[in-house]
Amino acid sequence: METDLKLTNEQEALFQPGCFVVLHPESNHPDAGRVGKIINRIGKEMLVEFFNDELIGKTEFSMIPLGHWGPVPEFLVEEYEPRAKKRGWRVTERGIKMFRDLGWGYTAATEGKA
Repeated sequence: METDLKLTNEQEALFQPGCFVVLHPESNHPDAGRVGKIINRIGKEMLVEFFNDELIGKTEFSMIPLGHWGPVPEFLVEEYEPRAKKRGWRVTERGIKMFRDLGWGYTAATEGKA
């Protein structure tokens, strides 16, 4: 990934706290394709929440730098519970169709199936 990542103002707006992102689906990371919500960002460094498990009081985060993520519009994301009291995000069926139509990659994690 590029170390001197320069973003336009429009791109900057897509990588702010509260925005949704997806970890590049071709990454070697075990969470490749997972959708997360930006909690904090300072420069290229981002804290992204994947899951909040209220049952055991645990939240899963990633600190992978900005260049490894793609923005996902909020209207294509839905919250889901893979099990009781564990909350995460996935791309909606409509969103997955759009990903396919645009030739964007995704994984089972993008769909909330992994």
